[in-house]
Amino acid sequence: MYRKHIIFDRDSRDYAMYLDGELIGFARTYHEAEITLDQLVFELLHGDYFVEAA
Repeated sequence: MYRKHIIFDRDSRDYAMYLDGELIGFARTYHEAEITLDQLVFELLHGDYFVEAA
C-alpha cells in the first residue's frame, strides 16, 4: 500500500504532499492535498483498467 503524508510548509504556507517519501507537489489546503493524493493512488492502482477501457 502507498504511504501518504501531508505536511504544512511554513515558508510557502501550503501543504506539501508526499507519496512513499517522494514530494509530489503542494496544495493550498489540507483537504485539497488529501483529495489529490487519494486520486493519485487510485490512478496508480487502477490506471491500467481505465486506459484499456477508453
